[in-house]
Amino acid sequence: MTSLETDRALAPEREFIADARILVIDDDPDIHALMVAMLRPLQADIVGAATGADGLAAARTALPDVILLDHELPDATGLDILHQLRGEPALAGIPVIVVTGSESRQVLTACFAAGAADYIRKPFFGAELRARVCSVIERQRMLAQLGRAAHLDKLTGLPNRALLNARLQSALERTALEPSYSFAVMFIDFDRFKLINDSLGHDVGDLLLTEIAERLRSNLRVNDCITRDTIGSTVARLGGDEFVIVLDDVASAEVAAAVAARMLAVLEQPYLLKSHVVRSSASVGIVHSSEGYTQADDMLRDADIAMYEAKRRGKACYALFTTTMRDAVLHRIDIENSLRDAIDRHELFVVYQPIISLEDRSIESVEALVRWRHPVHGMIAPSEFIPVAEETRLILPLSDQVLRESCRQFMVWQREAPDFAPSYISVNLSRIQLADPDLVPRTMEILRETGIAPHQVQLEVTESQLMQHRVMAGELLAAFKAEGIRLAMDDFGSGYSSLSCLQEYPFDVLKVDRALTENVSRGRGYSALLHAVISLAENLGLHVVAEGIETIEQLALLQALGCPAGQGFLLARPMEPSKLEAWWSTFVGEAFEAA
Repeated sequence: MTSLETDRALAPEREFIADARILVIDDDPDIHALMVAMLRPLQADIVGAATGADGLAAARTALPDVILLDHELPDATGLDILHQLRGEPALAGIPVIVVTGSESRQVLTACFAAGAADYIRKPFFGAELRARVCSVIERQRMLAQLGRAAHLDKLTGLPNRALLNARLQSALERTALEPSYSFAVMFIDFDRFKLINDSLGHDVGDLLLTEIAERLRSNLRVNDCITRDTIGSTVARLGGDEFVIVLDDVASAEVAAAVAARMLAVLEQPYLLKSHVVRSSASVGIVHSSEGYTQADDMLRDADIAMYEAKRRGKACYALFTTTMRDAVLHRIDIENSLRDAIDRHELFVVYQPIISLEDRSIESVEALVRWRHPVHGMIAPSEFIPVAEETRLILPLSDQVLRESCRQFMVWQREAPDFAPSYISVNLSRIQLADPDLVPRTMEILRETGIAPHQVQLEVTESQLMQHRVMAGELLAAFKAEGIRLAMDDFGSGYSSLSCLQEYPFDVLKVDRALTENVSRGRGYSALLHAVISLAENLGLHVVAEGIETIEQLALLQALGCPAGQGFLLARPMEPSKLEAWWSTFVGEAFEAA
């Protein structure tokens, strides 16, 4: 049978392989020419080399889809070349078909052990050669497609977390081998994505994510290859609205910061999504490889920490990572763990700051404030543990403890010191509580449990809290009002829509923010503003309490303006029950006499 007849007798073969590149390494010019002729029907791009060294150089330059490698070369064996190919990350994934005239099983076993994809014995027929080449290339492309599915984000087509980690680890290994090489990581989170996703729908949210991905990709020299390393930056999507950029060959964090500033300007431009025009700024955390990282997870962690620092600074900006940020996070984790134990062990306690009538010097109420005396670290400021409690939702059991203890203590005072006891007790609500549908029934159960009447309890909320949960907060406040509980707006004047809040919600008391109290003595403008607030409250039937009274001058001016009640360090600091009881008989002294 002739070679032509043998070709026809073999299974049908593909006429060509689209965009294929084949490297032939063989020192025999006749065999080289024969293979080129046999492969020509595939319409592939064929590159040739006659030595192992030239073949390796051609592989590095051409990055072929398959290599046909002669086992006997003038400067090396095919096995030697296989080992060298597998030792270079950029070439390790290229499939190799060994071409040999040897019948030795030992040779073939060694070649397969070194990573050969297939072999073909000399002499060979064209159809057999083409079939093996096509099979190897198609298998490699199928594996690449599966790799894309496993390593690329389905929505955006960007590398996913798995591929990002591999790229990042590879870059870190390169820094260990090449001291002159460095890179940076940018962790990006979009500030308004949840609002857009929830209000306009998930389909619009998905469109926004794909547009963001395209802007990131088009503004950077991006490496989208998944089968082997190439030069270029990586843009990856971790999930949700979190993206990570690995900036290749960046000399310093400051250079990365310049890139971040440019990217922020690009990302904040409006997006046209269906019929909607939306804007979404971003917060970016930056970390540079010069910090001495060895693990990808550590570098991502610190970039994430820096991103949250950017959010803390006001969003729509970037932050360069510092070890101080990591220390703060570790401290926050320690606070969280200790706080869980503290709530269980009832380490936290309540202090009470009097709210005093500026007209007759009587104690109208006391505001319950939580404090924490840590067994090791001593007193921990509320500004440290309250945000952690809110973030972890530990604020819910903590707030229940504070309310229960405050109501219990109030009832003790009513029984044992009725002449001095306040008329009601004031307790703050957290923003997390305003989103809790069980808040009202749980609160009423605590009131019944302690025996306090609803009108003896006042709940304080701030304007900023209301704006975060406007509808649900309105329903909760209306329910409390229906139960007979007093309601106070705290920090009035610190927001931007206080007047609308006064009309929208059923408040009984207006607590003027300490910023207005502090400025009341600075000029007629501030005094006039505070007088207008007091007059407005009176017209709306609201009782006014001025917060933050710390000087005699402030007290005198507030009394002159007709402010009915006040609270502040000048009048009384927050005190534990025993100290408050001792203070009752003397509180009408120095401050009021001086005023």
